Amino acid sequence: MNRKTLHFLALAALVAVSSLALADPPARVGRIAAAEGKVTVRTDEGTETGSLLNWPVTTDNRITTASGARAEVRVGSAAIRLDGDSELEIEQLDDDVMRLRLHYGTASVRVRGAEMLGGFELTTPQARVLLTEPGAVRVDTERAPDTTVVTTLQGTARVEGAGTTLTLRSGRRAEVAGDDVLTGQARSDSFDSWVQNRDRRDETAIATRYIPSDVTGYEELDHYGSWTVSTEYGPLWAPRSVPSDWAPYRDGRWTWLSPWGWTWVDNAPWGYAPSHYGRWVLVNRRWCWAPGRATGRHVWAPALVGWVGGAQWDVNFGHRHRGPGLGWYPLSPRDRYEPPYRVTPQYRDRLGLIYSTRKQILDGREGRDGRRDGLTVIPHDRFQQRRTVAVGQAPRATAFPNAIPVLPEGVAVPPAGVPVRQRPLSTDINRDGIVDRLQRDRNRDGVADGMQGPDRNRDGIADRAQTADLNRDGIPDGMQPRPRETGPERGPERDRNRDGVADTFQGRDRNRDGINDRLQRDINHDGIPDRAQGVTDPRADRNRDGIPDRAQGHVISTMPGQAAGNPATRNPVVPAPPPQFNAPRGPAEQQAERRREVMDAQVERRREILDNRRQEMQRAAPPAAAAPPPMAAPRPVIAPPPP
Repeated sequence: MNRKTLHFLALAALVAVSSLALADPPARVGRIAAAEGKVTVRTDEGTETGSLLNWPVTTDNRITTASGARAEVRVGSAAIRLDGDSELEIEQLDDDVMRLRLHYGTASVRVRGAEMLGGFELTTPQARVLLTEPGAVRVDTERAPDTTVVTTLQGTARVEGAGTTLTLRSGRRAEVAGDDVLTGQARSDSFDSWVQNRDRRDETAIATRYIPSDVTGYEELDHYGSWTVSTEYGPLWAPRSVPSDWAPYRDGRWTWLSPWGWTWVDNAPWGYAPSHYGRWVLVNRRWCWAPGRATGRHVWAPALVGWVGGAQWDVNFGHRHRGPGLGWYPLSPRDRYEPPYRVTPQYRDRLGLIYSTRKQILDGREGRDGRRDGLTVIPHDRFQQRRTVAVGQAPRATAFPNAIPVLPEGVAVPPAGVPVRQRPLSTDINRDGIVDRLQRDRNRDGVADGMQGPDRNRDGIADRAQTADLNRDGIPDGMQPRPRETGPERGPERDRNRDGVADTFQGRDRNRDGINDRLQRDINHDGIPDRAQGVTDPRADRNRDGIPDRAQGHVISTMPGQAAGNPATRNPVVPAPPPQFNAPRGPAEQQAERRREVMDAQVERRREILDNRRQEMQRAAPPAAAAPPPMAAPRPVIAPPPP
C-alpha cells in the first residue's frame, strides 16, 4: 500500500468521524402514551419501570410488557400497542424512518398519516410487514413456535416471508411458519377491543385544525383543554383543572437522555406535546401553550426552558433550609431556544417558530414574559450524580433574591465543581425575572409605566386615567360638558370663567363671576337685576339708565330753545311715605317676584353642583406632596464698628 493510499484512507476516516460528530439528533421522538401493568423501558442509560407516562422513546429502546400488561407508544400520527408478554425494539427512529422489531408477543400498529408510510416497517423472526396505505395491522409472533401471524384490520399491508411476498387487504390474515404461508379470515379478541377503544379517542380530535399530526402527543389535548386563536400568537391551548400555583415544567421529573441531555417528563396525560414543542405565554393571568408555525416539520426538543441559578446562588427552601438553588422557567414566544447539544446551523434554524400573521420570529419583542410566575427552583445538588430528578419530591424554593444569575438559554445543567457563568438577559437588566419594558417605573410609585400609560405631569396617575384639566379646577375636562360645534362661525365651547361649566350652559358672563349676565344685569347697582324690577313698557325707561321712570319720578318735557330730541328733567317730586298697611301687589309685581325666586334657586343649585364636583375630585386626587419646610433667612452680617 503506497503513501497516497494511506493519506486517502486517513482523510476518509477523518471526514467520517467529523460527519458523525456533527450529525444532528433525530427531530422525531416517540412517547409512552399508556402503560397498564408492569411495563419496562430499556435504554442505553439503564432500565425504567414504574410511572412511564410521557417517557421519551427513541432509537435502540426496548419496551417489554409482563403477562396481563399493555402499553401504547405514539410517534406522530402512528400508534403502536403491545399486548401482555411482548417485547418491541425500536431499531431506528428519526426524521424519515421508523423500523420496529417484534421479538415476541403481539403488536397492533395504526398509521393515520401518509407521511409515516415511506420509512415504516415491522419485522419478526419469520416475516417483514409494510403498510402501503394508511391503516391498521396486527402482528403476533412466537405465540406458536417459529410462527408469525399478520392480520390486516384496515387498509392494505404487504407481507414478505417464507421466500414469498403477498398483499393482505382489510379483514384478511396470513400465517407464516417456516416455508409455509397460509391465509384466512381475520379473528379478534379482547386485545382488539382495547385497541378499538383507544382509536375512538382520536376520531373526534380537533387539535389537527391547529397543529399538524406530526406533533407527538396532539391527540391528548382535546380531552384536557380548550383552543382559542390569538391575533398575536396564533392558536393557543389552555389546560383545564390545574392548581392555582401551577406552571409549565413544574409537575414532573428530569431524566438524562442521550444525546440531548436533561429531558423533561411531564406527569399530566397531555403534558408531552406542550413540553417538547412550541412556547408558553401568560394571557389574562392564564398559562397558554402557543405551538406556533414551523417552516417545515416540527422539531422535538428535550425541554424548552431557560436555566437560572447555580452553585453560587443562595436560596431559601423553607424549614430553615438554605443552600444553592437551580431553577428553570418556560420560554415565551419572544425567546430563542439554544440547544445544549451539538447541532448544525440548518438544524438550529428548524427549531425556530413563527408566531402571528406578521411572521414575527420567536425572538421578537412581542408577548408577555412569564419568567417570574413560571420560575421553579429546587436544590442544586439534586442534579448531581442522578439520572432522574423528581421535582414533586424535591423541596421548592419559598424565597429567592431578585438578582438571579441566568445561564444561557438552553444550556444544560453544569456538573459539580464547574462554576456557573452569570450574565444578565439583554432585556432584564435588574435581573428580577421581569422584562424591563414591562416594569420601568420612572415616578417610583410601584406601578410599571407600561401598565399605567404616559404620565406627563409625573403625579403618579396615568394621563388617560385622569384626562386633561386645562382650567385646573380639579375636575377633568372629560367630566365637564363636551364641546360641541354650533355652526361654522363658532368653535368649541369654552369655559372662560373657569367655573367648571361650559359657557354655552350659562350664557354670556363678561364679568366672569360665574352668573349669566342676562340673569343679573343691574345697571343702577341696586342689587336687583333690571329684568326683575317689573319693567313692562320699553318706553317707561326713555333715558335707558336701567331704572324705570315710575320708580324715580322722571318728568319728560321739551323746554323752549331746546331741541325736541333733548329732553330736560327737573328734580323729582319726593313721594309721600306709604301707608302703614300692606297694599295688595299687582299681577306684574307678583310675576316678577316669582321669577326672581326661580332665578335665585337656579343659581344656588348650580353652585351646589360645582361644589360637589370639586369635593369629589379632591377626594379622588392623590395627596399632594408635602411642601418643603421654609428656609431660615440668613442672619445679617454686622460690620464691626470702625476703630
